[in-house]
Amino acid sequence: MASAVYYCNDLQHIVYQPLTEPEIFYPTPPFVQIELNIALQFGFRRHYCLTDQFVDLDDEGMFFSQETIRFDLRALKNYDRIYQILGPMLVRLRLNPNARPCRAIIQEIIRQGVSIGTSESNRGRQVLPLQAVLWGTFVEHVNEEEEEEVLMERALEESASEFESSNYNMVPAKESSVKKMLKSVRVEAVECDQKVEEKIKKGRLEAENCVICLEELKVGSDASRMPCSHIFHGDCIEKWLKQSHYCPVCRFEMPTK
Repeated sequence: MASAVYYCNDLQHIVYQPLTEPEIFYPTPPFVQIELNIALQFGFRRHYCLTDQFVDLDDEGMFFSQETIRFDLRALKNYDRIYQILGPMLVRLRLNPNARPCRAIIQEIIRQGVSIGTSESNRGRQVLPLQAVLWGTFVEHVNEEEEEEVLMERALEESASEFESSNYNMVPAKESSVKKMLKSVRVEAVECDQKVEEKIKKGRLEAENCVICLEELKVGSDASRMPCSHIFHGDCIEKWLKQSHYCPVCRFEMPTK
């Protein structure tokens, strides 16, 4: 019985800000948004392993797919958050987000997104378009010359299912360490010249945004502080650490199971 394995070893990409304006939705978003479109185009080849022969599958034509998503520009500051946004998107495009080429694509999207977000030419715009174009060749490796029908869709679905069931390759923090190492603090407005160390010792910190939910840490509210001193809403960071043992800001590692 023939078996087949699919690889794309020549995945290439380019990420840039297009000249087209994104569609305007009302009401206007309160924070600057990135509208990312990923367009994917693949050709197909077959490799007969026993004879080491390659055949272009012209009759298969080109595979083309694209997806568009909007997310808060501030999410680019948090790699794990962006990975959670883009990982499922790449899976739907039949790509493995854990593969080295895909990680390079994610890094380039972050780099270009931050760049256009700080560009003077984009000042005042609420939605910034970002285009990623990916192309390459899917190679089907079969172990005998006479092909037996093999469903690519099944292989891709299995890959996507494994990726999802592994919680996007994230490792949760140890529950006992979360209870022990997370500290409760009170968010207060403090004097600007007060040292950070003094604020931490007193269990209070200046109001800012929780980078997990992107909502404000309101003055007078309770929050939770990681050992690395970054603070979040208590519910947000506890839920986060059930999925990932990294600090969402600095990637400080909590103990794992």
